[in-house]
Amino acid sequence: MRLGEEVVFANTTWILRRDEQWAIVGANGSGKSLLAEALRGRLPLIAGELLYHFRPPRGSLPEELIGLVSFEERRGSIPHLAAQSRWNSLEEENSLSVRDFLSYERVMEINPYEVTDRHRTARPAFERRRLAAIKLLGVKPFVDRRLLSLSNGEAQRVQLARALCRQLRLLILDEPFVGLDAASRIHFHRVVEHLMARGLRTMVITTRPEDLPRQFTHQLCVDCCDVLWAGPRRKVPAEIAAVNQWDLAELRGAPGSRGPLAGPPPRKEPDGSVRRPHSSFRIPRPGFGSELVRMRNVTVRYGEKEILGDIDWTVRAGESWALLGPNGSGKTTLLSLILGDNPQAYGNDVTVFGQRRGEGESIWELKKRIGWVSPELHLHFDDTTNCLAAVLSGFHDTVGLFQQPSARQRREARRWLAHFQLSVFERIPLGALSAGQQRLVLLARALVKSPPLLVLDEPCQGLDPAHRAGFVRAVEKLLRRNLATVIYVTHRDDEIPPSIKQVLRLAAGKARVMSKSG
Repeated sequence: MRLGEEVVFANTTWILRRDEQWAIVGANGSGKSLLAEALRGRLPLIAGELLYHFRPPRGSLPEELIGLVSFEERRGSIPHLAAQSRWNSLEEENSLSVRDFLSYERVMEINPYEVTDRHRTARPAFERRRLAAIKLLGVKPFVDRRLLSLSNGEAQRVQLARALCRQLRLLILDEPFVGLDAASRIHFHRVVEHLMARGLRTMVITTRPEDLPRQFTHQLCVDCCDVLWAGPRRKVPAEIAAVNQWDLAELRGAPGSRGPLAGPPPRKEPDGSVRRPHSSFRIPRPGFGSELVRMRNVTVRYGEKEILGDIDWTVRAGESWALLGPNGSGKTTLLSLILGDNPQAYGNDVTVFGQRRGEGESIWELKKRIGWVSPELHLHFDDTTNCLAAVLSGFHDTVGLFQQPSARQRREARRWLAHFQLSVFERIPLGALSAGQQRLVLLARALVKSPPLLVLDEPCQGLDPAHRAGFVRAVEKLLRRNLATVIYVTHRDDEIPPSIKQVLRLAAGKARVMSKSG
C-alpha cells in the first residue's frame, strides 16, 4: 500500500479467519492505526489483493461494513470548540445532545432533501441496534445530556454506541481502554466479550497487551509500518514482545544526572524570577509555600445536575497533587475553573495566583503561568499545524501559532522537541504523527514557557510503555528540582510520579483530601 510517497506494509500476507480473535500490538508510531485504515480500504493498494469474504447489502461496499472507534474518529465526530466556548455552550439549550448524536439521520448521514422509501425498512432495524447499544454500554442515564458535557469515558461509550448502530461485520477498537477508570475498563472488557459472543468480529489495537481480554487468541505485532510477527497470542516470541521500546537510558539520563528531559538548569534573575538559558520567556516564580490555587465552597451546576459540590482545596507552590476519581466525577470541570475556561468560576470563590476570579484579572496573564496537557486540548488542536509551530504556540497559549516567534523562542521550542526525540518531525503536520507522538509534542508545548503550575490531565493516555516511563521520569525530574507545581490526573496509579504525595479524590462531585498511600 502507499501512504503519500512511501510504500507501507510491503509484501504483507495476513488472513483473519472467522474463528480467530485478533489484536494489533505495537509502539507509538509503529503503524497500528494505519493498518486499521488499510483494512477499511482507505490506503491505495499498489500490489497484491485485499479480499473481504462477506457480502454487503445492495449498493454498499464491503469496507463499509467495517467500523472503527478511535481517538481520531472522535476528533471528526465531536464539534471542535475552544475550551471556553465548550463551557459556555453547556448553558445553551440548542447544543447537540447524545440522543441527537445517535439519531438515525445523523448516524446514517441522511440527506434531508433525499426522496426515497429505503428508510422505511432500514429505520426499524437501526432502532433495534441503537436501543441494544444504549443498553449494552449504559448510555441511558446521560442520553439527554449535551454531548460536550460528557467525561472522556462517557464520550467513549457514546462513540462505540454510534458505531454499533450500523450493521457491521468487523469492529476495530483503537485503544478502547485509555482514559477509563478501573470499573469502566472492566465494563468495556465485558462489552467486548459480549460482542464477540454475539458473533461480531472485534479487533483491538493497543500499546498495552496486558489490557486485552483473555478471549483474544491472536496477535499481530507491528513496527515501522511492517508486520513483524503474526500468530497465536500464547506463542509471541519474547524478542517480538520487547520490540519498539525506546532506549530509556537516553530518555532518563545516566544515574545521578539531570537527564535530557528535565531541560537545562534554571537561572535566577535579580527580581526573583526563574529563566532558562536561551529562553526569552520570563515568568515570576511564587515563593515556596505560597498559595497558587484556593477554592472555598465551590459548587458547579448545569441545569438541575450538580457536577461539583462544596469543594475546598488549596494548592501551594512546591507541593504537587494527584487528582483522582472515576469517569464523570468532575475532575475536568474542576480543572476548568483553574485554567480560566469555565464561566462559573466567577460565581464561586476561586483564587489563582493570589487573584480572585472576577476581580478584573486577565485570563491571558493567568494562562501564561500555567502549562496544560489533556485529551481535550489534543482533541481540539489543529492537526494541520506543524510540530514546531505547535510547540511555539505554548508561548502564546493559542491552539495554533498566530504570532511571529523570536529566534530565542524557536531555539527553546527545538530544544524541547529534541528532548522528546521529535526533531525529525519539526516540519511535519501534527495530524501525521501517531496519537502518542502528538501527546509528546503537546507536552513540549506546555513546558516551553517554564510555567510555575503544570496541569497534566491524563497525559499518558495512548502512550506505549517506554513513552510512559520516559514521560513519568521527566515529570519526576521537574518535581525534584522544584521547577513546577503539578496537578496530575490519571486513572492508573503506576503513572503517578513518585514525588507526588498528596491526593484530592473526587466521587460524585464531592472531594476528599488524602495521602497517596491512603
